[in-house]
Amino acid sequence: MHKTFWTCAALAAAMALPAAPAAEGDAELSAETSEDEFRYAGVFPDGVGTVACISPASYPGNPKHRRGVELLEKAGLEVKVLPHAFARPEPGKKSAPLAYRLEDFYAAWNDPEVDMIVCIRGGGGSGELLENLDWSRLEKRPDLYFQGFSDITLITGALLAKGYGHPVAGPMAGGLPGLRAPYIAEMKAMYHGEAVGPCKVETLVAGNFSGFPLTGHLKRLVTLAKSDYRPDVRGRVVFIESVRSTPEGIREQLRTLVERKFFDGAAGVVFCQFVKCGEKEEVDAVLREMAPELGVPVCRGFPFGHSSRCATIDFRRRVVVEDGMLTFPPTAPSSPRLP
Repeated sequence: MHKTFWTCAALAAAMALPAAPAAEGDAELSAETSEDEFRYAGVFPDGVGTVACISPASYPGNPKHRRGVELLEKAGLEVKVLPHAFARPEPGKKSAPLAYRLEDFYAAWNDPEVDMIVCIRGGGGSGELLENLDWSRLEKRPDLYFQGFSDITLITGALLAKGYGHPVAGPMAGGLPGLRAPYIAEMKAMYHGEAVGPCKVETLVAGNFSGFPLTGHLKRLVTLAKSDYRPDVRGRVVFIESVRSTPEGIREQLRTLVERKFFDGAAGVVFCQFVKCGEKEEVDAVLREMAPELGVPVCRGFPFGHSSRCATIDFRRRVVVEDGMLTFPPTAPSSPRLP
């Protein structure tokens, strides 16, 4: 219990600090702030011994991407970097050739030694991969963890919709070097069934709510809502973040989701970080304007998104928002895995 309270206090303190600067303009990357080479030891789930690293979206060309893979190795994990994970794009492209990315995805997913897949980078390209993915070549593997966010929203959302794997929204390999210590502790707690929170959030539309999470980059959620991979949000808590949008873009994207009845049946919505999206006051005004249109209770202020303050959200960990506090209650070790 004391450990949980320490983690929450540290999270609150970290939220009050400015985020570490992004590396070379890539909002997924932050400057490394720790000299502890083994800070990820024991963080990942029990039973995860082998991790596969893939790049299903943009090319991971920053040294921090390789540094993140190195930190996974120093955590004591067996790390398999798929053959094309660092393959350079063709001229004028941002991603490795599609055939390479598909080959790596199939190989990582179907490797019986792999317990977890960690994406190296988001960016763009997940949509193209999904449009060409042959699901018949994949076993469902409900115990296979799959971690990523940002553009990877498209993949985690599709996995949820199809009932494949164990999707998790959280830092990718490139984000591991710059992740602040409280969020490493939070990741460990999330993966080991410990309580996470309570975290104070601001109420925009009143109401207590709870459910299992669905998280996503706002623009990518719009893409999912228009696709064959639209996940079922009934009873779920939808966490939303964005990067490099504008207040008007945020308004338009939320309206599209409302028009497509994306939030119908959801337990509630949590607005998270909106990074490089314009003046904070303008973004706040748009979120307050749009919140009542979602038709469910809405709060904001959970630390998830494109910064060094990025929480990890397991789609199978129940979340509770009550009286302005957000908590992931502890999971009993004997509890069965949830669908």
